[in-house]
Amino acid sequence: MGNLNRCTFVFFLMSFLVFGHSLKAQEEIFSLGMQLGSGSRAVAMGGAYSTLGGDYTASFWNPAALRNIKKSEISGSLSHLTRKNDFGLSNNLAFFNPGAEENEESFTKFNDLGAAYVVPTIQGSMVFSFGFNRVKSYDSNLNFDTFNSSEDDQLNQVWREFESGGLNAWTLGGAVDVSPNASVGIGLNFWSGHTELESTFGETDVNNIYENAEGEDFHSLFFENRLESDITGFNLKVGGLFQVNQMLDLGLTVSTPITFKVEEDQFFNEEIVFDDGFSESVPTDGFFEYKLKSPWMFSAGASFHVGNIILAGDLEYADWSQIEYKSDPPFLGSDGTTYTQGEANSDIRSNYRATTKVRLGAELNFPIGMSIRGGYFKDPSVFQNVDPDEDKQFLSAGIGFNIDKQVRLDIAFVHGFWKSFNSQLPVPASELLGELDDPPSYVRTNEIGDYVEDIKLNQVFISLSFAMDN
Repeated sequence: MGNLNRCTFVFFLMSFLVFGHSLKAQEEIFSLGMQLGSGSRAVAMGGAYSTLGGDYTASFWNPAALRNIKKSEISGSLSHLTRKNDFGLSNNLAFFNPGAEENEESFTKFNDLGAAYVVPTIQGSMVFSFGFNRVKSYDSNLNFDTFNSSEDDQLNQVWREFESGGLNAWTLGGAVDVSPNASVGIGLNFWSGHTELESTFGETDVNNIYENAEGEDFHSLFFENRLESDITGFNLKVGGLFQVNQMLDLGLTVSTPITFKVEEDQFFNEEIVFDDGFSESVPTDGFFEYKLKSPWMFSAGASFHVGNIILAGDLEYADWSQIEYKSDPPFLGSDGTTYTQGEANSDIRSNYRATTKVRLGAELNFPIGMSIRGGYFKDPSVFQNVDPDEDKQFLSAGIGFNIDKQVRLDIAFVHGFWKSFNSQLPVPASELLGELDDPPSYVRTNEIGDYVEDIKLNQVFISLSFAMDN
């Protein structure tokens, strides 16, 4: 069995596994995952929280709304996510068995922790805060296991993909009243994030039909890929809060672009196994570093207070076609030449679009210190020419109540759903097979075909707040 040419393999790793064929993978810090936000009260109201902010998490939604905190406090929350992904192959691929594969994974994470300090003032309000917010979750899963009955294959093929991680912000915030009816605030966000992606692809000669001229039986071919990414960055969020009258509040925020520094460690291994137990594998790894800049983000919100009822809504606008690489991308182009910063940014402008996130929420407060809440959140896909079903949608509900005069418990439940339509699932092209002196006779399929992911999730948030006497 011949040895693999290392240069050929490195080119393959760079051009395929580092996702040179798809900008979507490299910009996953913007396009993938989900961003429900911080704090159980806010999440239960669909994130329509820019004008409310009666707790520490206002530093994330609208720093100016920190002024609504009446007592210094410490608060934190946990979340538990259950994510179900139904994978289905398109019906026009006759050589695949029809049907879908259902896969479910669970993730429990620390969501936020922070403190807010109310400065004693003669009039007006001044509040400072500092803490941690898990802004975005990258937790995901994808599995399928099917028999490829095409004439040249006749193999069982299995794909497993699991990703865990998130994008976090350490936020130093402050708000002050500038008039009886207006407040301003600012949040300094120090971003950090980490993701771990593990994917495997294998195909097995379950019917034992492949052998080479010497009678050595081919058993299986296996690929393993691991990618770890560390993300850092910094930006500012400036907000305003305006009380029009006793019933209506308005809020505005502007977030400056974030230049993320991304460091990636990649490991890849390919292994071929024969029925007699003989195997050969070639592991390799690499390190890549690049910078990505996010667009400006603008949000506006309003809340109506009628008796013990609050109705709120927020809109958040960003033009994702303004994402920019601030360094050369860490992959090669499809023709094997260097993929330049300018080429990558041009492709982004051609494939991404502007979006407006919609958040709606309601809260009913009772005199006994209990509140019930509901909300809706729509997060459109950042890509052009996508099916409307690919927009993420979330329905939320929650309850909050005072345990005593200083301690409050808030619980939120979120149900999310969307689909992902994909044209071809690429499969690594085997270099080992090409290096064998006497390879097996089957022809590998380098693309699985069109497929759809039907994603549904349920997530529970639990927050506990402790108010201190000033």
